[in-house]
Amino acid sequence: MNLELLQTLGWQELPIIFFALLLALVFFLVIRQNQKDFLEIETWLAEERAGF
Repeated sequence: MNLELLQTLGWQELPIIFFALLLALVFFLVIRQNQKDFLEIETWLAEERAGF
């Protein structure tokens, strides 16, 4: 890895880094919510199958 790149970071790169961090946060939250929704749907389907 080129460490000189990290030493030359300036204020011009800050918006890019900030945007990348926000994008990673959004991806994390979306994946977490999708997992919760999937588990809820699986539970609901299991209850429906048990009723028949």
